[in-house]
Amino acid sequence: MRSTQLITGALAVIATTVPFGIGGAAQAGQPTTPTSRTTTGDITTTHERGIVLECTGSIHGRDVFTSVYENNTFGNVLQVVIGDDGDQVGGSRSDRDGFLDRGRVRAAMKVDGTRALISGSARRVGDRIPVSEELDDAGQHVTSTGFHRSLDTDLRLTWRRATVPLDCATAFAYRLTVTKEPIE
Repeated sequence: MRSTQLITGALAVIATTVPFGIGGAAQAGQPTTPTSRTTTGDITTTHERGIVLECTGSIHGRDVFTSVYENNTFGNVLQVVIGDDGDQVGGSRSDRDGFLDRGRVRAAMKVDGTRALISGSARRVGDRIPVSEELDDAGQHVTSTGFHRSLDTDLRLTWRRATVPLDCATAFAYRLTVTKEPIE
């Protein structure tokens, strides 16, 4: 299956703007709890938390991009893309249970007929970083406020009998209040 590489940070934006089949994981391995969602007229407010692990590497001489994304409101998605040319392979899949449990990451899917496994650890480090963003998307004004917190990762990709390290320089956990209202 062919796929296009997502730009670093794109899933974090998607987390606050697009409710598409991504559902029910927890921040940094915490148990999933019911989502708090408030609707007033056409204004919707959600309380979202999760993780974004966007990583790069090289396997069998080919560039790799992986994304492990969890969002307690909209779900959990794994994406793996291998190669950046006409022979690029990859895809994505949703997972109800998530990929991070008590600091351990385990995420697997088929890529070009062979199992690709992302495994290792991720733990919260450093101080919480305040987040406040506003953007217009798909006819809605979206306001996100809350916190990000860096994740220290030690992840590997195993595919076609090779195991390589992944660099996840921008990995983070997030906790956001997201308000969406129609643009008039």
